Amino acid sequence: MHFNGPIVRPQTDADSLFIEVTVGCTHNSCTFCNFYDGYRFSVAPISQIREDLEEAKAVYPRVRKIWANGGNPYALATDKLAEIGKLIKEYYPESRISTYARVDDLTRKTVEEMRYLKECGWEDLVVGFETGDDTSLRYVNKGYTAADILLGCTRLEQAGVDYRMIFLGGLAGKGKCEQSARTTAELLNKLHPYIMYLNSVSILPGTELYEDKAKGLFQEAGERELVLEFATLLENMNNDIYIFAAPNTTPFSFFMDLQPNKGKIVSEMRAYADKMSARDEKMSAQQRSMRRSV
Repeated sequence: MHFNGPIVRPQTDADSLFIEVTVGCTHNSCTFCNFYDGYRFSVAPISQIREDLEEAKAVYPRVRKIWANGGNPYALATDKLAEIGKLIKEYYPESRISTYARVDDLTRKTVEEMRYLKECGWEDLVVGFETGDDTSLRYVNKGYTAADILLGCTRLEQAGVDYRMIFLGGLAGKGKCEQSARTTAELLNKLHPYIMYLNSVSILPGTELYEDKAKGLFQEAGERELVLEFATLLENMNNDIYIFAAPNTTPFSFFMDLQPNKGKIVSEMRAYADKMSARDEKMSAQQRSMRRSV
């Protein structure tokens, strides 16, 4: 198997067959991210993808889930994606192909293109939208706006493409996270992803956000505020959606249907925040500072 870049995927896709489609990220300029440092965006040759599929098929004759690896393979031209999707389905016709997409990958494609790509196998996308707060999006240089998120994801829905979203808490900075969460919930209530992942940003050495913090230009939210940001976000969401939280990125571990469980989880989050001592916050912050990925 060929892997010329890092394997980055949601926790829920760990049981997938990983096939490298691209390396790196087309944007690679978010101020908090170091996932693809040192990797220029490139596309895996069709011959490499075929070779990997043949090798995998010999070991795993049937595969239910395939993760098309890369920072944002959905950035590729429609014809190229169609060729790759058809190739994967040639070896694994029963599989479900999932991959990452940036918001601007979505706004560059028409509904008709998305519908065609779904027919070619691209039926499940993971969109790292991070936040619906334009001020935060602009500050961390995401390269798109909340209006773009709404446009791109609405196109996916019109094309019948399933999608998941990744929320990244803490981007608004100290004292601003709860209002940012309300703004994000307002956006999410207009959309219909089937899963959202809860994460909090880790401010990593070597990133622009780390330098901004060192210079006093960015004030990091405390652990209590991050928990209240999650609670505020979920409390204000009306979506029929599943929420995933894992202890490597949050103080919580759950995978739940939001609406039937919203009151309970929000109450637990607020109770957790109320009981958090200064020592608890310090320990949580130390654990976060030890991470080497977002």
